[in-house]
Amino acid sequence: SSLQPRLLVTASGVHDPASGGGRQGGPEKWASLGELKGLAGGRAFTMVDGGTYDPDKAYKDSKLCNMLFMAEAARRWGSGGITANAFSPGLIADPDGFFRNQNRLFGSVFSGISKAVGVAETNDFAGSALAYLAVDPAMDGQTGGWYDALPLGKHSLGKHAPSAEARDAAKAAKLWELSEGLLA
Repeated sequence: SSLQPRLLVTASGVHDPASGGGRQGGPEKWASLGELKGLAGGRAFTMVDGGTYDPDKAYKDSKLCNMLFMAEAARRWGSGGITANAFSPGLIADPDGFFRNQNRLFGSVFSGISKAVGVAETNDFAGSALAYLAVDPAMDGQTGGWYDALPLGKHSLGKHAPSAEARDAAKAAKLWELSEGLLA
């Protein structure tokens, strides 16, 4: 394995309003950080875009923030030999795992449906994808990438183009700077 430092950020296809999961809930729930007004307002914000709290949008926005963080980390640290990539472990709607804090009936039904329609991933796939990205020599020098199941539910990892907003370099830099300001 490589000795090159690697940063891996967990993301999700829901960061992209053009994806199936990203379109759920209608336009008002799609991932979008706007002008980062909430974050710019200081520590008391509820939504990065300054809007009213919505748990579905908050989750999608958090994944978009992760994508922007990864892109900015790749830009800032790449020349120093640190790579940064983002990946999704896939949809693992296990009522005993990621969905353990959901209503048990909902988790079981959702898990069954996601498996039946062929979009579910497995813990083994997720772990293998993480290990590959973290230590495989094939990833030496690869930075700024977004990796997800390709195609969904088929236990195969592929590199994708991030959403248009996740490719906004100016927004990535602004998110980094505003976040840094909150920690000062």
